[in-house]
Amino acid sequence: MKRYKDMAKELNTYADSVYCLRKTGELTKIRLQSLNDYDHYKYELHHFIQYQAYVKNPNWYKEHGIEQKLILMSKICHEQVENRAIKNLSDADFEKKYKISRWKLIFNKRYSEYD
Repeated sequence: MKRYKDMAKELNTYADSVYCLRKTGELTKIRLQSLNDYDHYKYELHHFIQYQAYVKNPNWYKEHGIEQKLILMSKICHEQVENRAIKNLSDADFEKKYKISRWKLIFNKRYSEYD
């Protein structure tokens, strides 16, 4: 059975773990009260740990000290992070353009740092 995410509920669940990706490549903690607090034409909320993977096995992530967080980023950047863009950037080109590694924005057992 496929589980669908309710972003309003997700925002409420992870209210203390919401970040914004700045043009400098920094992740800054922010406070969003609701989904109405940002422009949906320009920005999207992104799950650090893929939603489907996290709901299947949250204990594995907790055991390894990996916390779920939501990251507000531009739609264009989000497409690149998720490799959904028309022309996807390589990891090196992504880091050059956005000043942050893709693997600090999306969890991957092979590339992300964890215990």
